[in-house]
Amino acid sequence: MIKHFMVVLTLILGFNNGLQSQTVSKLAGRQYVGNGQYTGYRSNHIDSVWFSAPNGIELDTAGRIYVSNEHNVYLINGNNTYLCAGYSLDPNGAGSVGSVNSFGSVARFNTPSGICVNKTTNELLIADLGNNLIRKMEPFSFYPQQGVSTFAGTVYSSGSTHTDGANATSRFSAPIGIAVASNGDVYVADRDNHCIRKISGGSVTTIAGSAGNSGNVNGIGSVARFSVPYNVFIDGNNLLVCDYGNSAIRKINLSNNEVTDLVTTGLFGPRDICRVGSALMIAEQLCIKKYENNVLSVYVGNANLSGYVNAEGTASRFEDITSVVYDQKKKLMYVVDMGNNVVRSISPDFKPVSNFTTSSQSATQGQTIILKSTSSNSPTAYRWTITPSSTFTLLNNSKLTDSVIYISFSQAGAYSIKLWVSNSTGADSLLKNNHIAVSSVTAAPVANFSASKLTPIPNETIELIDLSTNAPTTWKWRISPSSFEWIGANDSTVQFPKVKFLAEGKYTITLIASNGQGSHSVTKLDFINSQLTSTRVLNTPKTSIYPNPCVNELNIKLNDLNASIVIRNNMGQALLNFIPSEINPKIDLSAYQSGIYFIEIKHPSRIEYIKFIIQR
Repeated sequence: MIKHFMVVLTLILGFNNGLQSQTVSKLAGRQYVGNGQYTGYRSNHIDSVWFSAPNGIELDTAGRIYVSNEHNVYLINGNNTYLCAGYSLDPNGAGSVGSVNSFGSVARFNTPSGICVNKTTNELLIADLGNNLIRKMEPFSFYPQQGVSTFAGTVYSSGSTHTDGANATSRFSAPIGIAVASNGDVYVADRDNHCIRKISGGSVTTIAGSAGNSGNVNGIGSVARFSVPYNVFIDGNNLLVCDYGNSAIRKINLSNNEVTDLVTTGLFGPRDICRVGSALMIAEQLCIKKYENNVLSVYVGNANLSGYVNAEGTASRFEDITSVVYDQKKKLMYVVDMGNNVVRSISPDFKPVSNFTTSSQSATQGQTIILKSTSSNSPTAYRWTITPSSTFTLLNNSKLTDSVIYISFSQAGAYSIKLWVSNSTGADSLLKNNHIAVSSVTAAPVANFSASKLTPIPNETIELIDLSTNAPTTWKWRISPSSFEWIGANDSTVQFPKVKFLAEGKYTITLIASNGQGSHSVTKLDFINSQLTSTRVLNTPKTSIYPNPCVNELNIKLNDLNASIVIRNNMGQALLNFIPSEINPKIDLSAYQSGIYFIEIKHPSRIEYIKFIIQR
């Protein structure tokens, strides 16, 4: 079992009392304190399996959960657990420890710790701490058991504990944390060398820190210093480091290997980190802390009290947390509580954080302004307040309860904007005082416009949006070529006409805007590009969906993971945008009304469109 560094510390930190829906539950294992209990069977129910000093945790692309145990690796799949590889008998028995590369229970580890999954291959990479190795395990299969090989490092008993170079001759010293990038590069928290290593192209390099030299120094590459780095997490182009000995979260820019501070106060020996929406969740020994908008708070557990209590928020108790991971699909965090020998789950419901954008902060009377919510953590309700409230007009059928509204102002002056948002967890608001300056109209309009979508497919309805200044009172739209039609009551003389293009091609749009002072026109050549080509496919996809029509859930079968997905309504508006983490994602559609929708799958070299129906 890993021996942790312990320091007595009293932490005074504001609890996040407004977030009490985060419920801690047991996911798998039978709670006990200590070691020596174990399960050697290949398959066990999650409530009957005995873990012994579980340490690391990770998800593969199918949502299966890997857990590194004292001398083996288990997998949680639904309600069952499976021994994947490693010793299957008493973890304290003779022959339990080793570095044997083989299949299933013949393979041997020595305190496997941090684990990560290569999302391209579904292979598992394991920081085999006691062997000073990085191991690789084949993707999961029900039979035969997975094969284990050495990916990098050397088992040694003497000599240098730090060697860069070819994978087979490199040396680590107690590698404990590991992460793999989308391009296959692997990053390792080399704990006892106090540095961060990179494995790429068959070679190991040190990207930050100095082997054997601990400290707390920011800088580029070898100038930087860490103290017992415990885990690493890839966050965009940054590598976040749980700098255990310095009680900090450090950040490495992967473009130039520059190390800077991210969180330096309020932490006590951070061990792991993951992202949930706009928040970073930081695992310590006895609690999970949430870092968002530069504010650190205890999210679940208690920084000073240990135990085993499944409850909400800070009423829950942990004994010895080692790892945490977030399941985007199930909206759950999974936590390894090594001290209690169980895997716990947390439902991390966050209240939204209000924010919005404004199309123009300097406008004239009558000019269309677009206010768009960019609030995080999935708000379900919106309320805009505009002050003064008597001199604005809502346009384009928008309402003050929409996430996007169109407004104009009839009088000159300064206007303050407030957006209140909420979801089932809580609410937040943001006020921007004197946010929009409106001036009087003294001249003819200056015509301008945009569109709700610039690349519609044929027969997809879009909206032309007037953005002209100086309060036009009449509008005249012209479109060339003529293979289009106005939709509904819209025609060429309304401010926000809806139109669909009937054929492939590029369309030029002209707007003539007029008021009592005169008129002005603007023409945008090839402004709309409507096409169905080899890179845009409608209803002949390589991706498949089912069922169709659907009720509340849509299954997608992708041919690769190198894609992003957008759900659009029949007006072309984007309702949901995400990057799938598995080859067969499922989408919850229970919040959407019955009707016709489109799924847009964006691949690097093509875009697929599939029409589907929600029918209840």
